[in-house]
Amino acid sequence: MSPLFNVSQMYGLQTQRLRNVAILTPSIFKIRSGRKRLFWQDDVLEFNASTLLLAKAGHQLTFENEPAKERFSSVKISFLLPPPEEMIQLSIKRADQNRTPQFSPSKALMKSLDFLLQLDISDLSEAAQTYWLHGFYQQLAEAGKLHFIFEGHSISFEQKVTDLMLQAPWKDYQLEQIATYFSMSRATLIRRLKEENTQFRAVLTKVRMNHAIDLIQQGHRQQIDIAVRCGYQSQERFSQRFQKSFGITPSQYIKTL
Repeated sequence: MSPLFNVSQMYGLQTQRLRNVAILTPSIFKIRSGRKRLFWQDDVLEFNASTLLLAKAGHQLTFENEPAKERFSSVKISFLLPPPEEMIQLSIKRADQNRTPQFSPSKALMKSLDFLLQLDISDLSEAAQTYWLHGFYQQLAEAGKLHFIFEGHSISFEQKVTDLMLQAPWKDYQLEQIATYFSMSRATLIRRLKEENTQFRAVLTKVRMNHAIDLIQQGHRQQIDIAVRCGYQSQERFSQRFQKSFGITPSQYIKTL
């Protein structure tokens, strides 16, 4: 049984400033304590326990997580199952004038989200997971917000490569291996990614750096250990990639925890 959605936690005891954090799968962020300050285009959007952050795959977010009293705490739910096209069309039809990723849901919708966050899917079939997800998707569509997370059924080639790499971010992926997986030549894979304004190494780096954040949040503190778990044999190279990606070194990020 494969999970159709994943739940991950993030916390911090000090202010965390991260730039260009890649959203690899359609996701919703819920703040549990403290606040998140998102730098969105020319605006600064603030999120607390009563607001949700809606994020499409492919977006890159720059934000600050700010503790309140004891610590900052948030949860992210990432969706691996696309909704039916008719739900997306309903969402577009119901959309209001707010074009930002900030959403203040109804009590009923927030309760449905909380239910999903607490749901133990380890013994649930894909059919059962689909049932619960479709109910939640319908609520989002009726609120005119589902299309803020999902583009529709057309999945980009970059997303397909990302989904493959997410299964094992630590692997030493090579162009030829990925090309063989998708039954295409090396040149065709390069061209397909170039058409979507990206490159093989850029996709791999985004997947690995997001994995690094997850590992640190899960309690890993030794940088060489984190580096190896992300597919890097050199701690220095890993640290350079991390800082270039997020504008902060791994050690600086660890200190916020």
